[in-house]
Amino acid sequence: MNRLLRTVFLTLVGLFIVAPLIVILVASVSTDEVLSGLPSGFTTRWLSDALANDQFQVGFAYSIRVAAIATAWAVVLGTSAAYAIHRFDVPGKSLLRAVFIAPLSLPRVVAGFCFFVLYASLVPAAYGTVGGVAFAHVLLLLPFVVSLVGAGLANLDPELEEAARDLGATPWQAFLRVTLPRIRVSMIIAAVFGFLTSFDEVDLSVFLMPADTTTLPVAIFLRLQQNQDPVTSAVSSLMIVGSLALTGLVALAARRAGLFATRKERM
Repeated sequence: MNRLLRTVFLTLVGLFIVAPLIVILVASVSTDEVLSGLPSGFTTRWLSDALANDQFQVGFAYSIRVAAIATAWAVVLGTSAAYAIHRFDVPGKSLLRAVFIAPLSLPRVVAGFCFFVLYASLVPAAYGTVGGVAFAHVLLLLPFVVSLVGAGLANLDPELEEAARDLGATPWQAFLRVTLPRIRVSMIIAAVFGFLTSFDEVDLSVFLMPADTTTLPVAIFLRLQQNQDPVTSAVSSLMIVGSLALTGLVALAARRAGLFATRKERM
């Protein structure tokens, strides 16, 4: 009975999570302009219109560039911070860890407004640029990178690095040859999660760019304010499928490379 209740509970939770996604996917291929029940037919017209939309094309390219730059910087800075926290006797280590996690508790609308004021008052040239938006996104991604990479470092015996140094390796060589290969799974997960988080960001990004040059999520948001049509559902469904496909491909590639292999399988 307990097993049955757990199964029913998990099934209901799963349906609660995926139900909105299913509705969007169905609406994007339905012939009905307003989905109020079961679709009366199916079509790819809305998907074609979404792919041909100039605003969405520009937003997609903009989002890719912003997410790639923000993810790269977040992984480098977050990995360095996590390594320093877990491997060095840093004063105020607990406080420093809390500082890196603090952006999670800051509303993104507030963060976006703060960056808008910062750019408007000090660096107006950064407003609306790929670098300016990516710099703001790094603030959102650092907590995830520090937490995920820190978890990988917590499970790694520091004596392995000490042994490498005893054998003549420099600290940098010990990190590259001993530590980095063993935390690469955490870094890959952090990079994928960070890229998708940056790509999907709306609340912060909407403050940092003009209406004629926006990321794809902001372009969707602005279109929803004017017109709620199936084209918006179509581009949203493409984002859903693309995110799931990227996550699946990375997981498959990592598994084939042996990154998720157990200790017994490696032996």
